[in-house]
Parts: sequence; structure tokens; C-alpha cells
Amino acid sequence: MGKSEQEQREENLEKLKDVKNKNFVKALGHSVDGIIRAFKTERNLRIDYLIAVCVLMAGILLGFNKTEFVCLCLTIGFVIFSEMMNSVAEYIVDLVTDKYDDRAKAAKDIAAGGVLISSSISVIVAYFLFADKLKSATTAVISSIFASQSHILFTIVFMLLLLVIILKGFFGRGDQYAYTGPSARIALAFGLTTYAAIITKNFTVTLICALLSTVIFTMKVSNSKAKLINMIYSALLGIILVLVVYQIVLVGPSIIQKFNF
Repeated sequence: MGKSEQEQREENLEKLKDVKNKNFVKALGHSVDGIIRAFKTERNLRIDYLIAVCVLMAGILLGFNKTEFVCLCLTIGFVIFSEMMNSVAEYIVDLVTDKYDDRAKAAKDIAAGGVLISSSISVIVAYFLFADKLKSATTAVISSIFASQSHILFTIVFMLLLLVIILKGFFGRGDQYAYTGPSARIALAFGLTTYAAIITKNFTVTLICALLSTVIFTMKVSNSKAKLINMIYSALLGIILVLVVYQIVLVGPSIIQKFNF
């Protein structure tokens, strides 16, 4: 037999008592629950956290001082906070009404505008923090890439695209080929990371490229219907192809000389 309206109301009141902050430890627990729940349910927040880790790692590698780290941490916190407040606004609006209302739309739009402002400010702060430090590092990397056999890079990119199309054609099922077989985006990301590691022989550059590739991997997995196993072998496809091509490049001249081709 179902509960009466009065019994249901009393049960809800008891549940409400359990979520009230009776002491500091209880309040801290609820706060942690909120952070974890937001991370698990909000895709944009997961991306923000991953980018934050990459940015902090880049700051360590580039030798940021205390003041620069303070600016970086405050900016990251500002972006994550605004994203969480945007989620709160959406939850409240959806709880209050399930019908279209201009005021509900305005509330969501304003909250999203706050996220846009915080993100724009973070880009400006990142420019002032990273621009000068990256300039010298980028110049060295670009010089080393152009000093190498750049035609090999373009050949690798073209080969990867062709291989992805071939594999999608062989293993694709149905009519949604974009979600079957390897991902060109991930294969290129990890292939170019491997290329940068071979050419530059620079740990910092390789690590930054690897972090960016990981961001692309995470976004692809969370945003699409593609299977995780397909994304993994897409990354392996890019890495292996670059290694094979460069092995051929290194061994090729000695084979030609040995057989007098």
C-alpha cells in the first residue's frame, strides 16, 4: 500500500535533516560530495580539470615563479567555480519548471555567460603567463622540425589518413562509419607526438604534446559513440606508423648502399 501524502512529507523532511551541515566535518563531506558529483555528471568540468592538470604541468616545466603560480591557480579556480555555478543554475531551473519560460532561459543564458567571461579571462591570463616562455621554446622546436626532412611529416599524415579510411572500410558496420574503426584525430595526435619526440629529443616538448594528445583522446571518448578499444588502437596506429617510417628512413640508406640500388 502506498504512503500517504503526509507520511511522504515527513519522510522528505527527515531526509532534508540528514543533508544539513551540523558541524564542520559534515559540511566538508557535503562539499566534497558536491565536487565529485559535479565532476562525474558534467562533461565540461571533466575537460576543465584535465586542462588544468596540463596547464599546471606546463607551468612546472617552464619554471614558473611563485607569483605566476598564484595567478595560474586563481584563474583555474575561477573557471572551475564559474562552471560549477552554471551547473547549479541549470539544476535549479530544471527543478523549478519543466516548461519553456523566458526567465528560465535568461537564468541559464546568464550563467553560461559567466562561464564565457571566466574562460575568456583565463585565455588572457594564460597568454601573459606563457607567451614569453613559450616563444623561445617554440622557436627551437620549429627550427628542429624544419631542419629535419619535413616531407616525411606530410607523408606520415597522408599515410595515417589513408590507413584510417582503409580500416574503417574493412571493419566498419552499418552506415555510421564515423563511430567505427580507428579515429583519424587520435591517430594523428599520437603520431605527431611521437614525431615531435623523435625530432626534437626534448622531454618538455614531448610531455606537453602527450598531454595535449591525452586531452584530445578524453574529449573524443566522452563526446562520441566510439568504443574505447577503437580509440586505444587509433593511438597505437599513429605511434607505430611513425616508428616504422623512421626506422625505414634510418635503415634505408644503408640498404641502398649495400645492394647498390
